[in-house]
Amino acid sequence: MALANRTMTQGARRNHRSRQPLELRLHRAPAMVILTAIPLVAALVGFGLQQHGSPIFPAPVVEAPERGRILASDGTILAEGNVAHRRYPQQALAAHVVGFSGAIQPDGRYGLEGIERTFDTALQQGADIKLTIDPILQAAAERRLQEAIATHEAQNGSVVMLEAATGRILAAASYPTFDPNAQGSSPRAAIQNQAFLQQYEPGSVMKPFVVASLLQSGRMEATETIDAPPTKRVGLKTFRDVAPHDATLEVKDVLRYSSNTAMLNMTTRFEPQELHAWLRHFGFGQTLPMTDAYTRPGMLNPWQDWVPQDQASVTIGQSVATTPLQLAAAYSIFANDGVLVPPKLVEGAETPPAYRVLSTEVSQTVRNMLVHTVEESGLRNSIIPGVQVAGKTGTADIYSPEQGTYPDDWYSLTFAGMFPADDPDVVMVVMLQHPKAGSTSTQVAGPLFRAIGSEVVAHWGIAPDAQMLAATAAR
Repeated sequence: MALANRTMTQGARRNHRSRQPLELRLHRAPAMVILTAIPLVAALVGFGLQQHGSPIFPAPVVEAPERGRILASDGTILAEGNVAHRRYPQQALAAHVVGFSGAIQPDGRYGLEGIERTFDTALQQGADIKLTIDPILQAAAERRLQEAIATHEAQNGSVVMLEAATGRILAAASYPTFDPNAQGSSPRAAIQNQAFLQQYEPGSVMKPFVVASLLQSGRMEATETIDAPPTKRVGLKTFRDVAPHDATLEVKDVLRYSSNTAMLNMTTRFEPQELHAWLRHFGFGQTLPMTDAYTRPGMLNPWQDWVPQDQASVTIGQSVATTPLQLAAAYSIFANDGVLVPPKLVEGAETPPAYRVLSTEVSQTVRNMLVHTVEESGLRNSIIPGVQVAGKTGTADIYSPEQGTYPDDWYSLTFAGMFPADDPDVVMVVMLQHPKAGSTSTQVAGPLFRAIGSEVVAHWGIAPDAQMLAATAAR
């Protein structure tokens, strides 16, 4: 019995001993898993550090930076929203002026074109930018420009409208156009602000500045008569007149008939350096005195490089380049009795002071010549009913850098003018390029000026002149 008990006791002990390692293993299993996992986790973390440099954790949500609005002169919203959700509620209206923004650039800006770029710092700080643009006049300019381009099968064009006394830019239209909400799908040519940036040879709209220079310098009297032969040879080029006229012309009729040969006889009264200096005095070949928009200076080659036909070409608006905005600013000198008022695009922006370019007498004399030019020529179709207009056309060849020449039937058609002529409120330049063959500025640019100007008169409520209404009705 004792043996049996001893045997059972030993068996129980063996069973107890045989169970003990299993229990110990069960108790140690979590610790073993942890101990085994630690090297694996460490290896994975080490691999991650080796591949990426640092562990990646979820970034906190950051709201897109706020951005100020861009407004028209009456408070119409042209651009709003933060940088991630920028919206242009008026779509293509004033798109070339407003521009657009996008992803942050290496220099820290978001604005890519137009006011979005020029005033990026202020917009990033949440400031609103109010433009001088009148949305009603801007819409009228854009609509009428597109209609004229479609009618005359032109390739591109632009309109600039200034408030004469202040230089405020009331409208600046360019075609082709684009919607800044979807600017990525637009070709680069559609995005360019042609009104501010396109440098082109303007043609005969330059002639009044040569006349004014001669009058102001005392080299010519307004009552003189000038020889105006059908053709004139200067250097290696023969210049011709298009419209038939008398063999001699009064100065005002030189502009009325846009006589190239008479202008060439007049310009010989200047040495090349003198004519060059006078054109720079009007602002040609120089950056406009304005700080709230990016513009181009046009082109006026150094007079030392001129050959004889260059002075002749510059006199009639070839071999010299300007922009529609620069041309409008120069014409505002005649509107403001000889004072150049720098253009202005942003309300409250600091602008350089106005300065005198011509005497009051000379500027008024030239303005009266421009009234005569409109009312006594084929430009009668540019007259705004009931309002007297002063202005001049220009039809100029377009140079092709690729071809190295002026191709046939490549033209720019321009009308530059102001109204009411006795005390102008508005200065406007309209320009179209590459119209269908046979088009002239009188047929194309003049009627476009009238169409837009009529909408300005209706919008502003300018009272018609009874005599002008009667004269218009009689034509």
